[in-house]
Amino acid sequence: MMDEGDSVSNDVSNTRYIIFSACGYGNIGDDAIMLGTARYLITRQNATDLFIFSYSPEETQRLLEKAGLTSVATLRCGRFKSLLKALSSTTRRKRIMIGGGTLITNRTLFTLYYLIPAFLFKLFFSTSSDVYFFGVGAEEKIKRPLLKFMLSLVLRHSIKKALVRDNFTEDVLKHFANSTSTKVTAIGDPALFLKEWHDGNGANKKKDEDNSTLYNHTVRIFVSARDLDMYSSDYHARCFANMFDELVEVIYQKTGMTIVINFVPFCIHKTSILERDDLFGEKIKSLMKYFDYFQIEKIDNPIDIMQKFNEADFCMCMRLHSLIFAYMTGRKCLAISYSPKVFNFAKDNDLPCIDISEVESQKKKVIDMVVQSL
Repeated sequence: MMDEGDSVSNDVSNTRYIIFSACGYGNIGDDAIMLGTARYLITRQNATDLFIFSYSPEETQRLLEKAGLTSVATLRCGRFKSLLKALSSTTRRKRIMIGGGTLITNRTLFTLYYLIPAFLFKLFFSTSSDVYFFGVGAEEKIKRPLLKFMLSLVLRHSIKKALVRDNFTEDVLKHFANSTSTKVTAIGDPALFLKEWHDGNGANKKKDEDNSTLYNHTVRIFVSARDLDMYSSDYHARCFANMFDELVEVIYQKTGMTIVINFVPFCIHKTSILERDDLFGEKIKSLMKYFDYFQIEKIDNPIDIMQKFNEADFCMCMRLHSLIFAYMTGRKCLAISYSPKVFNFAKDNDLPCIDISEVESQKKKVIDMVVQSL
């Protein structure tokens, strides 16, 4: 995924790394990016001293311990007070890694959450710190004048290097970083580094033949889906519900097997009602005829979710990191794109993909794909 030539540091013995991301808010994808970034810095850059900004420091600390990272490096978590202390408490060189998901978007407050700190970090700690974008993604081209100005300002005056998720993001940022010394390079999603942990723990082994789908007479479909906005919520929920009802009937008619649809919320956000996949799952279930076959399974960390993916016979993935997890665990899957970041990952990795607007019209095609994969 990442080119070893894209090293962020060769002199790490006296460096403190600070990860400023959106982790701890209840988004599994952002937590996975944070873990992947920490793993990259520890295993590729030999980092031994890391501070991670988190909305929920205690939860993040437990997650780092679960991933085995606290045994190989000193990791601390905290919010703003702890962040300022980490920035000012040592004379050692600091490298601030700003990332954690889809940073570039026209949602003003969300994007400024990253851009303003990037500017302030460089303004107040320029003599002791370098600031990087790491593993960030763009959801769309920037159209709002304020964000255009801020992004251009930050890239030209604050960011030493932007290591971004994909070619789409690279093109977006290069437009604003044109004619500057800021290098913009596509490196892939940092969450992909979790595959090394996953493989090292032997968690990626396929089901034993004795525990195959045909032996158990049960098909397990994993689903990740999200609400897009309040106006289309009911429509998309109805489209999913219709497809799942028909899927239950078709699989039983053609194979004699029952189906369990495991809806796995990838975001149960602590500050945003719209970013509550569990509520969207409940809405889908309420519209289904065969709702008994639809189970909502809440798992609060990327490590356990990735292991859970090994139980799936097929995955329908709307959230980007559910698609990444299906890819990493070798599951047969379908990407349901609502954003270039999902489409681009599916395209780059030769994964089947439909647009969210096609869920109803492509229902038969999707059901045939699931049946053929069994």
